[in-house]
Amino acid sequence: MNRLRGFRLRAGMTQAELARAIGTTQSHVSEYESGARRIETMPAGEFVRLKAVLDVTDALLLDADLSGIDPDAIAAAENRVARLRRRLRRRRDRASFDLLVEAELDWQRCVGQVLRGRVPVR
Repeated sequence: MNRLRGFRLRAGMTQAELARAIGTTQSHVSEYESGARRIETMPAGEFVRLKAVLDVTDALLLDADLSGIDPDAIAAAENRVARLRRRLRRRRDRASFDLLVEAELDWQRCVGQVLRGRVPVR
């Protein structure tokens, strides 16, 4: 599953690091990435941890039909949310909170368009 590999690389993780983070083995991560194992068969707990570690949605992990979708727009929105979450944890101020809320709403719009099969607007 090349999509999983892309999300892992975007997170800056090796297969072994991802495996430790979600509670499985490096060989299982390799098999999920290559398609030898289907991600749909992953134990629920591992799947929930995978989504959290990679900060992605079910639809993106489960190969929803993304034809015509701009993955860069989704990745940019997800990265902005992750960056602002880290900022809020450090600063804990109103401005950081407001920026995070705005970024979350933008990200939700992108994800909603993916789930409805529409192209996100940049």
